[in-house]
Amino acid sequence: MGKINLLVANANQNFTDRELGIFESATKDAEKFISDNFDFDYEVDLIIATPSYLLPTIPEDGISGRTYHSRMIVVVVDKQQKAINEDIVFETICHEMSHSLRWEKLPEYTKTMFDGMILEGLAVALEEKAMIASKREQTETFLKEMKRTTQTEIDGMIANLKENFKDENYDYDTIFYTGSDVLPRWTGYKLGYYFVKKHLEETGQTIEQATLASYSSFTSEI
Repeated sequence: MGKINLLVANANQNFTDRELGIFESATKDAEKFISDNFDFDYEVDLIIATPSYLLPTIPEDGISGRTYHSRMIVVVVDKQQKAINEDIVFETICHEMSHSLRWEKLPEYTKTMFDGMILEGLAVALEEKAMIASKREQTETFLKEMKRTTQTEIDGMIANLKENFKDENYDYDTIFYTGSDVLPRWTGYKLGYYFVKKHLEETGQTIEQATLASYSSFTSEI
């Protein structure tokens, strides 16, 4: 059985004992969810820290994460933006574990914009499954935004980007984070989630199977 090794960067004593307990509980539950649904047979170092300019938070949630490679995840938490919530910490860890599992089990990395969308869409769909399976209700603003995106919005984003889906060089921050005059915030995530959910519906695959599927399996979604 795999293990998520929790390491909290707390030299400044920013996190209280109660908050440290939240991190521990959320990590244990995420580890169990991943172990119950995947062949999780390796160790991951999970570092929880306060934000920095290198890794800012999503202000609405006071949290964000980044997977640097299959065995190291960093989650940053800013309790000044929003009180630390165990459900949201759990959700964030499960999202990042999607990336970890792909890179550990299927050493295939993103080349194109479309690949990047699928990578993130898989992670959003897995965190959604984790929240439903664990019966947790306090989901991130981020996930809520993914789920409330309308088909009209999806069609508009596709129309603006379809000719560039195969680009290997593109403005990642604008497409996946900030948006622009013509693209909404989190466009890359929203399209990725849409394409992954469409793929699951059309193929009958589970999110667990799709998480470890080659990007070439999703080319029909373009």
